[in-house]
Amino acid sequence: MFHPVSLIIPLMILLPNLLFFKFEPQNMPGETARNLLLTGAEFIGRMGVITVPLFYSLHLQNVYEVLSLVVMLLSLGMYYFGWGRYFMNGRAYRLLFTPLMGVPVPLALSPVLYFLSASVILHSGYLLIFSIILGAGHIPASLSDYKRNT
Repeated sequence: MFHPVSLIIPLMILLPNLLFFKFEPQNMPGETARNLLLTGAEFIGRMGVITVPLFYSLHLQNVYEVLSLVVMLLSLGMYYFGWGRYFMNGRAYRLLFTPLMGVPVPLALSPVLYFLSASVILHSGYLLIFSIILGAGHIPASLSDYKRNT
């Protein structure tokens, strides 16, 4: 069954990405070869974490669900802070990967943590699986981009 309220979960992560397409990075390096396995996992994970929440309702009755919501909000805050740093500092490409408060590749780690936590409040094993797949592709690819551009 479709749950329109759950649309807010992927939408909160997608919003800064929409601005990214309008305001492209500065000093972006040339195209480099990407690992097809990581790229495939990242794509499959993204499609899953965007669509799966639409079919689950939110649950916030138990302590562990509320704690998961807190982790979601903290990771979303870090994600927005990282995007804010990017937009406020000239949209330098390296800022998409530069550590934030000691956290490496925060714009890759925070959405994965966000969706892992969302899987708890949605009671969705599928979202958990797609979040792990997203992390398996997105985090190593971002780390590789960070190492290549520093």
